[in-house]
Amino acid sequence: MDAVLCRDCGAANSQTTKFCVECGTPMATREAPPAEPVLCERCGASNARTTKFCVECGAPMAASASARPRRAAARAEPAAVAVAARPVAREDAPPLPPLPPVLAFFLEEQSGTRATYRTLAIGLTIFLLAFGGYFFSTHLHPGSGPSLHWIHPLSRYTFYADLAEALNHGSFDLRKAGIAPETHPDLLTKDGHVYLPYQPMPGVMLMPFVAIWGQGSTQITFSMLLGAVNVVVFWYILRLLGVSRETKLLLLPFFAFGTAHFYSASEGTLWFYNHVTALFFVQLALVFLLRRDSPVLPAIFLGLAALSRQPTVLAVPAFLYIMIEQRRLGFFDDVHPLEMVTSLVRGEMSRLGRLFGQVIDVIREALSDNRILSTVAIVVAVLVPFGIISLWYNAVRFDGIFDTGLGEIYDKYNGVAYTQYLAAGGAERFGQFDPRNIPIHIYTIFLQAPVFTNDPTMIRPSEFGMSILLTSSPFVYGALVKRRDPLKVACWIALVLVPIPTLMYYSGGWVQFGYRYLMDYLPFIMILTAFGFEDNRSPRSFRLKVALIVLSIAIGFWGRYWATRLGW
Repeated sequence: MDAVLCRDCGAANSQTTKFCVECGTPMATREAPPAEPVLCERCGASNARTTKFCVECGAPMAASASARPRRAAARAEPAAVAVAARPVAREDAPPLPPLPPVLAFFLEEQSGTRATYRTLAIGLTIFLLAFGGYFFSTHLHPGSGPSLHWIHPLSRYTFYADLAEALNHGSFDLRKAGIAPETHPDLLTKDGHVYLPYQPMPGVMLMPFVAIWGQGSTQITFSMLLGAVNVVVFWYILRLLGVSRETKLLLLPFFAFGTAHFYSASEGTLWFYNHVTALFFVQLALVFLLRRDSPVLPAIFLGLAALSRQPTVLAVPAFLYIMIEQRRLGFFDDVHPLEMVTSLVRGEMSRLGRLFGQVIDVIREALSDNRILSTVAIVVAVLVPFGIISLWYNAVRFDGIFDTGLGEIYDKYNGVAYTQYLAAGGAERFGQFDPRNIPIHIYTIFLQAPVFTNDPTMIRPSEFGMSILLTSSPFVYGALVKRRDPLKVACWIALVLVPIPTLMYYSGGWVQFGYRYLMDYLPFIMILTAFGFEDNRSPRSFRLKVALIVLSIAIGFWGRYWATRLGW
């Protein structure tokens, strides 16, 4: 049986293989190359004859010389066929020089063992570049301008390292780590014990590292390392999505240095490191979901994400949607939530009733399908222990299983201008979770602008955050996805559900660059952005993508510099 080569890593696979034996890329989505490919004049890549734009560089294929000679030859006399079909200019031109061995190893597809080495080398290179960017970006001199005089990153507010030290002593009490009561408003004192009112998983991950290197700057360094790992995992997700090399090369630096992940990973303090941890587990859950593995593994990593940042548990319906679609393709085709909302707004009750009846039929069918029921049961059964751990963690520290301690933190910040609204003289302070807080978050996400310094020629980021339309403008492509894909629907489900708690939360993130709560659902935005890049490919669009990404990365480093300079 002839071998089938994986287009991502070049490894040889049997024709019956569903996933590449080397990189895990789904083979079912890989089509055999066309019998008579058309070569792109710009990059020389092979394309199907019906392709309008090159799959590698986006150049228009309609004007390709490699396609025109075939059409001319079909109409020419036999004696003239050879002349008409020969692209004289290309044959007379000198051949392109071969790539240097190192570049050829990274850019050209390999097979067998070399494919494995190539995958590992690319992953290691991505990790080193990301970590180097995170580490050195925090070492810019915080004086009047950038300098090559290194300083150590700020190691304030590394209370997860203190929690790890306490856990190494078998306690949640931060006094075991040398933290005195009333050290910081975000620490709570209960019966003489000092507790951290946040989920424990970020501290658990630090336990072995704190045991070896101590507290110090371990949390910040580990945050940078884990952030670099997140970039590698995102690269693997892009491979599983089957996007083009162009999209990978564009989105990797954007994710690493043009999104909220850059500031969170490089900052590494109490309010940012937990976001990096949660994103790590959500991305791992997506990896095993896209690999079509057992529902157990995605559920485990979602549970670990929830023990880092609780809002991430609201992504479970999105994961279930994909799992069901993987087992029953098209199962939700009769569910039209947007049409239901439109009918409700327009008062079309008969149409709304019909659409609602279709939803009821889908639910009944799901309840009679053993595969769907078993999938849902497995996910729920795996998540329940994580919920029990979270409730037990609350009960051990505070007054009950539902007492997280965040209510007391809310009381401590009474009278503090922690949002733009309060800083501007807003008279009323809304509740801890209150729908009236939503406009504050919407303003921060989409409208928050930088501020001027004493020197009117200089601007700096606002400590209350900054609009993602400025910091991460390529996200707009996420709204331009044209394809019909269950994963697109699942991402929108996550984007509707996961932000609900944070949009109603009293704090908009406060001292931050960008909008840190975006990290709870950043992987889903990135997937939609990747689809948007793929669905909008042309030379003009390519130039726009490059411009937006370069701008986002420049703004990211600008924000990182100012954060260091201002001591955030």
